[in-house]
Amino acid sequence: MPERSLLTDEVRAAIGRATDPIRVRLTPRVVARTMDVYLGHHEDVPAEGAEAPGFAIAGLETESGSLELMDLMPNTLLISNEWTFERPLIVGEEFEARTVLADISERFGGQFGYSLTVRTEVTFTDTTGAIAARGARTMMQYDAAGSRASEEAT
Repeated sequence: MPERSLLTDEVRAAIGRATDPIRVRLTPRVVARTMDVYLGHHEDVPAEGAEAPGFAIAGLETESGSLELMDLMPNTLLISNEWTFERPLIVGEEFEARTVLADISERFGGQFGYSLTVRTEVTFTDTTGAIAARGARTMMQYDAAGSRASEEAT
């Protein structure tokens, strides 16, 4: 466990930092890829102009670029993915995606010992400028050497 907080002024100053907007397109290939992940197959991929399954947003998130985050701890674990939709996503649509570092917090103790929780949010804006969907990802950074399990083993 670190002797002091890793949330320095420099780290806190990164909260609110955003990527430049990037153009992404919800192609049939992106939809098929996410269907493989979430359904285990990509049968009946919706055609261009048809409504896409909501989880296709995960494919857009991987296309939307990412923030260069500080690796303050050696291990990373996905805690959650959250999606909200203002309207259905249509196969073939283009969006402007922008990712922002929404928050960083820390926790002392617990199963993982000292850990940092990092939340990023991405907004997908359609060609009219309206927000179509949002995604959020929460990751935990930790050091397994400082975990409760590691301490119990010694």
